[in-house]
Amino acid sequence: MRRFLLTVALIALGLVACTSPPPPQRDPFGKTLAAAVAHAYETHTPVTLARVTTFTWKRFYAFKPAQSPDQINRALGFNWATDYSDETDTYCLLVFVSDKTVVHSLKFPRYQGDCKTIGTGPYTTASAVFTVTTTGKTTGGSPFLQLHTGPR
Repeated sequence: MRRFLLTVALIALGLVACTSPPPPQRDPFGKTLAAAVAHAYETHTPVTLARVTTFTWKRFYAFKPAQSPDQINRALGFNWATDYSDETDTYCLLVFVSDKTVVHSLKFPRYQGDCKTIGTGPYTTASAVFTVTTTGKTTGGSPFLQLHTGPR
């Protein structure tokens, strides 16, 4: 009986040790931003970031995939980044800044609003206004959305 309990305990310990933790919860602002970009595309109207954000910011930066921490920090004007923006070519790193503080950042899926079609920034609350187009469909069949500065 003792050996059986020891075996069960070791199996249970092994299962707990081999189970990976759940993935981090997705940023709720990402869902809000994706909905705003999709709405702008569907209605042929621009998306104004200042109207979508619930936090206070002064400057907005959009970093393309594969930008180094040095490139990011140089653009921001202060040290913040410790890792590449994205090494999979799947996400844009969106960074909202007030003075020399990052107030919000998120990795935003390119297909929901590709930043490769706009400059890094900085954009202000007044200039962070983007039109939205598409150049095709994702593998799931939804439009691959692209951001653009200025009228389209």
